[in-house]
Amino acid sequence: MPPSGARRGSFWGDNMSESDDLTAAMTELAKSELAFTNENTRDGKRIYIVDSVTLTEDELILLHEKRALTRDGIRHYLVDRAA
Repeated sequence: MPPSGARRGSFWGDNMSESDDLTAAMTELAKSELAFTNENTRDGKRIYIVDSVTLTEDELILLHEKRALTRDGIRHYLVDRAA
């Protein structure tokens, strides 16, 4: 039984869809030839730098789901995020 508060997509197998969505998003980035890297923050969260823009895992998945992992899609998202 997973401990309370176990993250989605953890090794407990409670919901691997987040991990699958993240993999699909990263595959889409690679296919579209957008430069990206990732790093861990001090608090242990992973962030992704995509074409000089810092995105969280959740934001990367959201953009993938919206079919917006393009330079224009990311730009539009940044405008909305700033508002």
